[in-house]
Amino acid sequence: MPLTKVQGAMITSAPAVTVYTSGSGTYTVPANCSYLTVELVGGGAGGSASSNGTNGGAGGNTTFGSLFGTGGTSLSPTTGGTGGAASGGDVNIAGGSASGSYQAYTTSGPSYTGGSNGGVSFFGGAGKGAAPGGSAGGAAATNSGSGGGGGAQNTTAYAGTGGGAGGYVRKLITSPTATYSYAVGAGGSGGAAGVTDSFAGGAGGAGIIIVTAFF
Repeated sequence: MPLTKVQGAMITSAPAVTVYTSGSGTYTVPANCSYLTVELVGGGAGGSASSNGTNGGAGGNTTFGSLFGTGGTSLSPTTGGTGGAASGGDVNIAGGSASGSYQAYTTSGPSYTGGSNGGVSFFGGAGKGAAPGGSAGGAAATNSGSGGGGGAQNTTAYAGTGGGAGGYVRKLITSPTATYSYAVGAGGSGGAAGVTDSFAGGAGGAGIIIVTAFF
């Protein structure tokens, strides 16, 4: 167990960990807390459906006081979603963006095109792009802040693309104030399939906040 010096005395006390996986509210700093570490990530965007479908929903922003992890975005089937920004921390890492997709071409017979993977956050867990042959994109891992995968396409149109991941922030707060407002960004919904051999995108992962109080 770690030893922490508080007002000249050595004491043993386990850190208090608080994890927020959704919603918003106020974090109250525990009594006798010496310092905090905070990690957070914005919500991941949903992957887009293939041509004739829709784009995925954007990820929500995650905040803790002045710390800010922007949610990822979801763009058209030809352009991968963009990762969110990060600010206010000692470490600020933008969310990973997704690659674009391809348009299949054939002179005879069927053509199948797979979607691209979602953008990867600091925590990993991106949704897998749908394999050629007809299926929806994979959902990102719960509270990973990563993007959902793009849907497949069973014609010569473009397959769907993955959503962007949320931005990651880590901060050491050496002189905590009494309270901090917080909000956890939701994951974006997957894009809806169109009417012609189109398949849906996967949902993005919601963000997360991890607060550790040391005594």
